[in-house]
Amino acid sequence: MSSQRPRIVSIEEIDAAEPYDRYNPPGAPAGPPRVKFHLEHWRDIAFTGFAEWLIKHVLPLQGLAAIYSKPGSFKSFIAFHIALCVALGRAWGGRRVAQAAVVYIGAEGAAGLRKRKAGYQIAEPDLPGDLPFALISAAPNLGSDNGDLSALIAAIESANLEPGLIVIDTLSRTMGAGDENGAGMTAFIANAGALAEHFKALVLIVHHSGLGDDKRLRGHSSLNGALDAQILCERAEGDLAATLTLQKLKDDASDVRLRARLSRVVIGHDEDGDEISTLVVDEIEDAEAAKIEKPRIIPRAQRLLMSVIDDAIDDAGEDLRPYGPGGPTVRAITDEKVRQRFFARIAEQAEPDEDKEKLFDRQRKGFKRSIEAALKAESLVAVEKNGRRFLWLP
Repeated sequence: MSSQRPRIVSIEEIDAAEPYDRYNPPGAPAGPPRVKFHLEHWRDIAFTGFAEWLIKHVLPLQGLAAIYSKPGSFKSFIAFHIALCVALGRAWGGRRVAQAAVVYIGAEGAAGLRKRKAGYQIAEPDLPGDLPFALISAAPNLGSDNGDLSALIAAIESANLEPGLIVIDTLSRTMGAGDENGAGMTAFIANAGALAEHFKALVLIVHHSGLGDDKRLRGHSSLNGALDAQILCERAEGDLAATLTLQKLKDDASDVRLRARLSRVVIGHDEDGDEISTLVVDEIEDAEAAKIEKPRIIPRAQRLLMSVIDDAIDDAGEDLRPYGPGGPTVRAITDEKVRQRFFARIAEQAEPDEDKEKLFDRQRKGFKRSIEAALKAESLVAVEKNGRRFLWLP
């Protein structure tokens, strides 16, 4: 047996042997990589995550987050709105949003999510015809070690998506046979974390509040410890609004309180003629600001209508005495000319391959709803004269 001492490998030799995962000590037989973990020296440790927010000071760019409440408190409606704003790159609650692709796992009521999409298309007729937003209408099992994590990752990758936000709606429906108060929650946290790590994304979990404690997440307390952000959603009985409290935000202040205002949108009628409706989020604002009485925010579709009418009156308006020969003269425009321009503006926003019938239906419903809302809000005046309806802004 040789008495020669094994040679000690220096730090400098290790540094020179990049990449680390292919390093084998000098003199060792060739074989598979022997270094499993990568060590960074002090001089190499650097913060490079200056783009660290998905929603600034509310949701981080990567990790695990949860929005939760007791039943009927709009948490799923608000999660859908967050997802829509991320796909659009639209500010949320007055805060900057990093635009990213979205995967929404509709494990609890995918039909309701389809209604919400239809609602936003009516409420916002200039919404793009296509968005980086994909729906999974199934409940993958994430509550066990041998569940559906690999299949879920494969499905997302096969669709050529690189999501920045993955919504799991809800935790309970994706637990499989797992127990929220035991090993099932441990497995869920590991699987959700692996999903976030694989796609370098934020996984937003829609969950329920604890039994007997509306301000605590249901299930094992390890979920709270694993979260990077946690939002409590509370609704006053009968109110189409909810208060959002940011209870936890790692490495940042968690004193944010917001108020979400929602409205009902009719999306169609059933075979009996009864209305089919859904809710859309109209506005997210600071909770303190919401206490101050102020005019209702005008929806985007109605603002589009006002802009179209204003431009049409400038270009092709007519002088009109709507209240008789001795009354004041107003500058007005026929609703047919407004309709043509409104339809054209929506068509400009549509995708080239959007179905023509669906586009026309979206144009027609958007125009009708916007006219009715503007007249009801008294931000538009209409009068019939000589068989034509004239419109003008008061």
